[in-house]
Amino acid sequence: MTKKSINTKDYLVTGECFKISIDEETGVLKTTPTPNPEDLKKYYHPSRYDSYISVPKTATEKIYVFVRKIRTLKKLKKILRILNGCGTLLDYGCGTGDFLLKGKEAGLCVAGVEPSQEARMAATIKTKSKVFKSKEEAEADSNKYDVITLWHSLEHVLDLKQTVLFLKNKLNPEGKIIVAVPNHKSFDAKHYKDKWAAYDVPRHIWHFDQASIEKVFNRLGLVLTEKERSFWDAFYVSILSEKNKKSKAAFFKGIVIGKLSVFLSLFTGESSAITYTFSKEHKK
Repeated sequence: MTKKSINTKDYLVTGECFKISIDEETGVLKTTPTPNPEDLKKYYHPSRYDSYISVPKTATEKIYVFVRKIRTLKKLKKILRILNGCGTLLDYGCGTGDFLLKGKEAGLCVAGVEPSQEARMAATIKTKSKVFKSKEEAEADSNKYDVITLWHSLEHVLDLKQTVLFLKNKLNPEGKIIVAVPNHKSFDAKHYKDKWAAYDVPRHIWHFDQASIEKVFNRLGLVLTEKERSFWDAFYVSILSEKNKKSKAAFFKGIVIGKLSVFLSLFTGESSAITYTFSKEHKK
């Protein structure tokens, strides 16, 4: 097992220092000290956390919202291909419900899980669908799903093993779990080191590479069936990383590093973020 330890800080809200190191149980990098559920809320400032943005103000926010719209359509296309146009969808960490709404408009039966009360209310109003406040509340519901998606949500959960077990238990026998997460072995991660924006401590508790995430899911009876590199993330993450460095011309420097990261990923397979598709392991 590769030994890795990084000292970094919360660049977004508090400036507090954290350490990222190997979690012996899972083999995944983990943020320590890990905030408890109540303390964690203070790190998700609605006006500063991009996933909750509805009206962008800064240039970076406008780019984020623009790319989010493009990626939402791409995500939906992927889901509809898997489901042949109909089925049930659970979006874990659904935010304000943009992806859920597009799924519902496409004819899917949708539900979400979102711990933020403000975002959950927005998603509920927007989609007029059930949005659970926690996996525990969702577990009490009897419905199972054909596809469960986690678009940059898995890195946020407090209990990784229990969350993956929840996903498995809520999945129909032939269903798919689609997980998009940052990849700490990408060029941009290595370039920016402790200032890499996708570490985003302590909101990101878990930090995956391709081997570690597959191992976590394999141990719990889920097998990898597909993976796809993401190109947009390298640009956005690099711009934010340059801001963490307090660079002048952060936008343009981030674009350059983002382009280089995308180019190198064509040869290494190590893009800034990767989307994985898992299914239940069927014993012969």
